Amino acid sequence: MENILTQKTGLEQRRHPRTAVGATFDINMQGPAAAKCRATITDLSEGGMTFRTDAELEKGMTLHLRLKPDIQIRGEVRSVLGDVGAQRRYGVRFHKIGLNPIN
Repeated sequence: MENILTQKTGLEQRRHPRTAVGATFDINMQGPAAAKCRATITDLSEGGMTFRTDAELEKGMTLHLRLKPDIQIRGEVRSVLGDVGAQRRYGVRFHKIGLNPIN
């Protein structure tokens, strides 16, 4: 599902090219509704990614993502892109990437 600007202009507003990916990973949600869930990456770039999950996330929510082998990412939900079957799609901007647990 494309965003409205892409539909009207045919242009993506991305700083980094995105690559299609199908890897799964763990999400640790922060805040009062802290929980853990699984997700599948749809596409990935240097600055962010889109993924699908059964979890309900909110725009602006901080997430801690864990990819194999032990890559830790802190990011922020920047867009809620709609449902794909029983799952929802979200866009995340990366804030920090590392090999050790990050805060």
